[in-house]
Amino acid sequence: MAASPVAGKGNYPMAVRHDVENLIRRGNIFYWRARVPSSFARCQPGSRLSLSLHCSDHKKAEVIGRKLNTLMAELKMKSKEPMSKAQLQKLCEHERDVMLLHLEDVSIVARRYGRPADIEELEIDLENGWAYKLLAMFGIRQKLTLEEGCSGSKYLLENGVPASHIFAIRSNYLELLHEANTRGFQDGIRMLMHQFDISQNPLNHEKAMKAYFSGRAEALFDIAERHPLADRNLSELTGGSRPKPQPIAYEQAPEVTMPPAPLIAVPVDDAPTPKSPEPSPIVTLDLSQSLQYVAIEKDDGLKARPVIQVADFGAECEQLVKNMKDAWDDSTARDARALVRMFKAVLEEHGVEHTGQITQYHLGELRQHFNAIPVRWGQSARMRAMTAPELRAEGQKLLEQAATGGKKAAVGLSAGTIRKHFGNLNHFLKHVRGHGFGLDNWTFEGLRPKKPKAGSIRKQQHKPTPDEIRPLFSCPVYTGSLNHDRGRGKPGPHVFHDAAYFLPIMFTYLGARRKEFAGLSLNDIEEDDDGLVIVLRTNEFRRLKTEQSERVLPLPDELIRLGFMDYCVALQTLGYKAVFPDLISHKTANDPGDRFYDVFLPMMKRSLGDKMWKRAFHALRHGMADTLLQAGVAPLIINDISGRLGDGSETSLRYTNPAGLPLMRDALSKYPIITSSIEPKPIRLLPWIEQRLPPPWAREAKTESRRRK
Repeated sequence: MAASPVAGKGNYPMAVRHDVENLIRRGNIFYWRARVPSSFARCQPGSRLSLSLHCSDHKKAEVIGRKLNTLMAELKMKSKEPMSKAQLQKLCEHERDVMLLHLEDVSIVARRYGRPADIEELEIDLENGWAYKLLAMFGIRQKLTLEEGCSGSKYLLENGVPASHIFAIRSNYLELLHEANTRGFQDGIRMLMHQFDISQNPLNHEKAMKAYFSGRAEALFDIAERHPLADRNLSELTGGSRPKPQPIAYEQAPEVTMPPAPLIAVPVDDAPTPKSPEPSPIVTLDLSQSLQYVAIEKDDGLKARPVIQVADFGAECEQLVKNMKDAWDDSTARDARALVRMFKAVLEEHGVEHTGQITQYHLGELRQHFNAIPVRWGQSARMRAMTAPELRAEGQKLLEQAATGGKKAAVGLSAGTIRKHFGNLNHFLKHVRGHGFGLDNWTFEGLRPKKPKAGSIRKQQHKPTPDEIRPLFSCPVYTGSLNHDRGRGKPGPHVFHDAAYFLPIMFTYLGARRKEFAGLSLNDIEEDDDGLVIVLRTNEFRRLKTEQSERVLPLPDELIRLGFMDYCVALQTLGYKAVFPDLISHKTANDPGDRFYDVFLPMMKRSLGDKMWKRAFHALRHGMADTLLQAGVAPLIINDISGRLGDGSETSLRYTNPAGLPLMRDALSKYPIITSSIEPKPIRLLPWIEQRLPPPWAREAKTESRRRK
């Protein structure tokens, strides 16, 4: 930075040039002032672009200044149509604003998780930055393997990137490459070019993509301000080394002298290829912890890393669940545990003892294992206790029985379930690798089923019309049942008010997710200036799926007509907190949505008979959305009612708020009234609810040892 500025003409401080080309400082604010290239014929000769960067931090100014200089250099190349100074000015302003927003978002996210001094957060930024840098340098048409001898791998090594981080960079690169080749990303680039009246031709399109990738990379490389507390000596990417696990007892563990590493892995033109460290000896660590880690020596001479015994995968999975905290709910954690159990069983079948022995072959064996096991293996305690060969034998037995009876056996997991399992496996492997344990370079290519095409997704779920749903409200739950036993299938004189009575009406008219309404609290029912509302937010009975799931919905008039508010008052008088206490167990933290599914599905089958559609209850959500769409309601409003993000466009995310209650009420009025045949009855609670007795269906929680089998 130059010397302090002195007062200039008009009491404004004189501009001080910065080391970065075209970057100057006037007072505390940085400006970017560049000469317009003479090749731009529509600009006056000798003209300049002057742009305030709206920031006083020199690190941010350097990043944005270099980005704009790169953009200007790219634009100097000949294109099919010349650009005006106004176009240049708008494009540069846009790049500045995008970079400022991105830098601010990255900084806030880093602070949100309370890990400002965690070196892993810094490493994640640099690894992502290198992934973007590869896309900027090599484009999106060439797919780099980053294996030994690959041009991308050579580029990283020449620029000082440690070999131990190339696998993580490769994972990020492949995900970004796939996204960059999607239609949505390419349309976004075209919209950006159209926004600034830039000629739509292949050369300009390629320039815009390179500017985008380079800008993201530069922002991620600017780690000084985002991670000021992280110790640079703890990462190979910044010239240090990750500390090795310290053994309590060891025998003759000689010191291993590590060669000096580059100060920081950022792009340079002539950085020397780093030397490989001397191989370290085999060291057995005797820990008093529940997990036993062993340091192994790799054949390629790289630094030895500890491994995890396969027998300890269950405990390591619990560490992953603990790390994820609020990011995972109970069902997600349960799915991850199930996947780790299956993976562990397959590895034990093949004699694998620790992570250092796992190869790509074993991932292929896991994929074939998914094809041969019963679909509902996880619901059977007997099957959960089986080994991998025993579980496949059980699947073969079901296939033989089905062939004899001419039926289709429930064997082989669905493509969607397999995708979910591989996603959980990826989480687990990232957790293991992120903590420094030895793993080979694997890929899920050729193993993970592809996502269904956009055109086929619309046909996957039936969308019942109001006339198809109407028979539900003629069952004994609404007309009168013989008693309050589960199912209430026999007609009689009694109408009970509970989840089975009110929830189908709520789902039909509002189309929410099952857990959202089943886990409502009485405090979630409020009143605004225009009427009663349901406030969907996280409460003591359940979490919400996503941030956009938090919303306020108008209470349907039909619910009010049928006594819903009197029902809530009766529960509050008895001291309940849940709107549907008949779905809440006093013994376990159960999912009220799953409990309601078990209660109401038999009623749907009796009411609909052979007209029952697949995924019967979830289809109500799709049916509401389709009915409103056919009535002319805008998709953005339907998404706000349903708690979805929709197409993820700038209009729906950045520039607008969710639809307000008056707009929602008007949209929901387009759904026809199909419950008018239900006659209001005096509120009558289930007997055990009135007597404040525990739910008769509640069961004790399974022990931890049984869950892990």
